This record gives sequence, structure tokens and C-alpha cells, in this order.
Amino acid sequence: MSTALNDVASAAFLATGLAPATQSSSPTGSTIDMISADGPCFAVQQVGSFSADSLAGYIEESADGSSWAAIDSAEFAEVTAGSNLQVIQFVRTARYVRYAATLEGDTPSVAMAVLIGEQKKTL
Repeated sequence: MSTALNDVASAAFLATGLAPATQSSSPTGSTIDMISADGPCFAVQQVGSFSADSLAGYIEESADGSSWAAIDSAEFAEVTAGSNLQVIQFVRTARYVRYAATLEGDTPSVAMAVLIGEQKKTL
């Protein structure tokens, strides 16, 4: 399988890791079933307005969709200011993934969204 992704619209599996919204507590995204994809994954974390001490986002995986563990090397750099965009690459070893983050501050308010993707399987 090629590792080049030349046609994102038809060759990539893309899912919402965290829908665009303002977060006031540590968010956890929905479970994403990656069964139709294969190879290295990527995730995009976009932060807009930021009123918090810090945001530490990461990707978790699960074989059954209920027991979760952080994926090694699948964490974003800590965010301490707004207008921040980060892209990471990681390799999953389980079928399901999700985004999770720790949001610190007395009354945090962070506008953000996360996208998770992987190349679709080819037959």
C-alpha cells in the first residue's frame, strides 16, 4: 500500500474527534470505529479563543470501545494560548480511537475542534 495520500476526499477516512464547540471542562470525544482504514493515522487539533491555564490533548485506543488507553506518541503539545493548530501522526494497534484532553484552569473556556483520519483500506 502506498503511504501517499493524493486524493483526500476519496482515499482518506476522516472522522470528528471533537465537534467544534467551546469547552469548559476536560473533553472526551466520541468513539471512532477505524475498521475501514489502515496504516498511519493523523489528528488535527484546532484551538480558537482560549481562556484557561492549559490544554493537553491526546488520542486513546480501545479493542472493544469501552476500555481505553493512551497511544504512545499520540499527544499534542500543551496549549497555553489561542489560535493554535497542531497536526500529529501516530500508529494505532486497536480498532477504536477517540480524542481526550485535560483542560486546566479556574473557569476554562476553550473554542476547539479535532479531526482524526487514516488512509482507507484498498482491496
